[in-house]
Amino acid sequence: MRIVLVRHGKPINANNNKLNASGFANWVRRYNHSVVSPHSQPDHQLFQSFSEYFAVSSDLPRAVHSCQLAVSKFPELESSVFREMEIPRYRLPFHLNAWTWVYFNRALWMLGVKGSFESYVQAKARAKLGAKKLIDLASEKQNIIVFSHGYLNLHMRNALRQYGFKQLTKSNDYWGVSILEK
Repeated sequence: MRIVLVRHGKPINANNNKLNASGFANWVRRYNHSVVSPHSQPDHQLFQSFSEYFAVSSDLPRAVHSCQLAVSKFPELESSVFREMEIPRYRLPFHLNAWTWVYFNRALWMLGVKGSFESYVQAKARAKLGAKKLIDLASEKQNIIVFSHGYLNLHMRNALRQYGFKQLTKSNDYWGVSILEK
């Protein structure tokens, strides 16, 4: 059984402008609806070896589009279970670059600061559920390729290792590939 976790390509709306809290909330919405930038392309030679794998994807456009670009097909399964862990949005009186907002807000989120979004505890449970779903699929299909998101992939890798999978490769970069086998 082999499970390949892929972080999506770089989205069109991944800019790093300086924003206030309201502007950051709009940035997150645009980021979540973004497809992959034409300047971010997969390594076609690498992904060709995965073209026969059962393709799974988050239901966010950047993940679905990444699947199409990398393995030249739509995902055979799309699920919100494989969405990125929350990018929390707190109303704070700062002007920060978008990615600074992401890391700062995620740090608060991981410390348990609540908001009107999925908690870190809930997101970790979803990652574990996602890993279990992938194992069930791999039991049936043998080889699975999953187009998902960096932080979720990190947590799913951890869960898959806990379920006895051996990690062969790891990358959190755009188009990063993590291969796990059992």
